[in-house]
Amino acid sequence: MAEAPPSRTKSRSPLARKVFLVVPGALPLLLAGGSAFSIATIIYADSKLQRICTGSHCGGQQDSIPHIQTTPGECTKTPCNFLILGSDTRAGLGKKQQSQFGTPKSVQGQRADTIIVVNVDPIHDRTVVLSIPRDLRVSIPGHGLDKINSAFQYKHGADLMVRTVEKLTGLQINHYVEVNFAGFERLVTALGGVHLCVDQPMEDRLAGLHLPHAGCYTLKGAEALAFVRARHIQGDVIPDFSRISRQQQFMRVVIQKMLSIGVVFDYAKLVNAIKDNLIVDDHLNLYNLQDLTRKLSGLGQQGVLFRILPSAPVQVGGVDYLQMASEAKILFREIRDGTHLSDIGVEAQFTNISPANITVRVWDAGSGGRAERVATFLTDAGFVVLPVQPAPGGVTRTELVYRPHTSNEMAVVSNYLKVFATVNDFDLAKQATAEVVVVVGPDYHGLS
Repeated sequence: MAEAPPSRTKSRSPLARKVFLVVPGALPLLLAGGSAFSIATIIYADSKLQRICTGSHCGGQQDSIPHIQTTPGECTKTPCNFLILGSDTRAGLGKKQQSQFGTPKSVQGQRADTIIVVNVDPIHDRTVVLSIPRDLRVSIPGHGLDKINSAFQYKHGADLMVRTVEKLTGLQINHYVEVNFAGFERLVTALGGVHLCVDQPMEDRLAGLHLPHAGCYTLKGAEALAFVRARHIQGDVIPDFSRISRQQQFMRVVIQKMLSIGVVFDYAKLVNAIKDNLIVDDHLNLYNLQDLTRKLSGLGQQGVLFRILPSAPVQVGGVDYLQMASEAKILFREIRDGTHLSDIGVEAQFTNISPANITVRVWDAGSGGRAERVATFLTDAGFVVLPVQPAPGGVTRTELVYRPHTSNEMAVVSNYLKVFATVNDFDLAKQATAEVVVVVGPDYHGLS
């Protein structure tokens, strides 16, 4: 693996505090954060959004979500749930992308390629990003048991998906966001790409992913879409779980980019990139989201928590599904009640923990500035990286330090830092207030 890129100073400024909604199919127009922009800019963004009618006043409109009953502005005071859908419709893709992902004619209709519930809790100062596997077997109102992503293809698909998710989780959906393949591609391209580091070669011909070696890449457009959609990477045991793990990693890296000092975004360019491929509910008001942005401005990376709905593979009638585990109900209750979030859903079955769910502290033990480079590399790999600190006295060797109960997390970090020795030291690791401590000493000579 190549030497890590130069370090970049991180900031906890209000820039991009809505990034918890930056997911494959989220609110890209809010990436740059409300408080940093003028009223004129927000008016411009608001005017460009495609909106879908919500509430009982929608009547019998097919493209509506009468099931959502939202009071504008309420999410700035009370917890709210956003349903984020990534649609697999091929509409809007260029000829090159259609040759890779298929055409609207060859892949007809639409399904929910990505399903995420984002719980924004201004009372408890946290945001939970809950991924729902698209192969989950659920009860779809009026249509019986089927994979949850199929709810989107029926008549009144958006409303039916909202009802299905609410029935499944017990969480009331307050806002709705939908983006298609073309919108995601254009968003990433407008951002200038996403710099992301991986720990192994990744090839998926069906998704069009080609990362021939471990290391760092700048993913743009179709490359980024291929990364978040890949389901056939060597080593994946349950494709749906592995894909979600990589999506979480991608989201975390984007959040870090938004928090980086000196990163400037052309807000109008972002809006224009996705305006024709993004749909939001008619109560999603950017002015009110500004207030929420300010309230959550101190969260940083540790205030954004990723979870995957606990489930296990089953086969019914010769069809492969995922079946929800009973412990999922505990996770739903913790999210709904704002209580302490346990480790339920941090790790999926037969799948490594996503870097997005691992907090790392880097200690500088006389590395001559190399510790900052390691911290930047881990940040670009999607880990939650706490500020670099001087190593305690007597700690001089390059190594990974962990506690017995964080051995799984250590194994993931070790995949990225293969040259580092590993040490199980409960007391030393506890000092760092992180799951894994990366000590960079004078014996460190770069990443292999």
